[in-house]
Amino acid sequence: MVQGARELASEVGKILYHGDVPAARTLCERSSSPVADIFIAALNKVNRPGESVRKAAERERQRFSLRAKRRLWVIGTVGALAPFIGLFGTVLGIIRSFRDIAASGAGGFAVVAQGVSEALWATGGGILVAVTSVAIYNLFQNRGNLVTIEVKLVVDEFLEQLEARVSGAAAPPPREPEPASVPMMAPVAPAPSEG
Repeated sequence: MVQGARELASEVGKILYHGDVPAARTLCERSSSPVADIFIAALNKVNRPGESVRKAAERERQRFSLRAKRRLWVIGTVGALAPFIGLFGTVLGIIRSFRDIAASGAGGFAVVAQGVSEALWATGGGILVAVTSVAIYNLFQNRGNLVTIEVKLVVDEFLEQLEARVSGAAAPPPREPEPASVPMMAPVAPAPSEG
């Protein structure tokens, strides 16, 4: 996703270097890159006072960020609620155990085993769902944050070129796209072996 954004930024930068704002806008309109809408918002404000270009791009970048993270709350909520649902199942299992004791008039493991088993399954299920949900949430949250940062960097570089073009200053020549500089997940080092 970010690599495509960098490629579009490089192509648009080359066009802006030659001063052709309409061609840059047309290229963005034909692109499926997530930054295309941000670039278009800025290019549409080129002939307006200086800050409006940056403000338009920033507004559209914020919209991108919201879209990228809009459904994460569901995964976070599942991760937060799952232990409580498991606890509820535990309580129901214990209630069943006490009900079975009362119904049989006797105690012992045979009477309470089914209820305790249900309680433990509910607890284990709640923990499993919670751990899985929190791990997935953190993965997507981290990825969303990294993509948002990368997009911000690409947009900032684009705005520098665009503002230089609008002000009449010599814009720096466009750079070739770089690979994503931030790893998606840090490698985990193996634990030192004892022996």
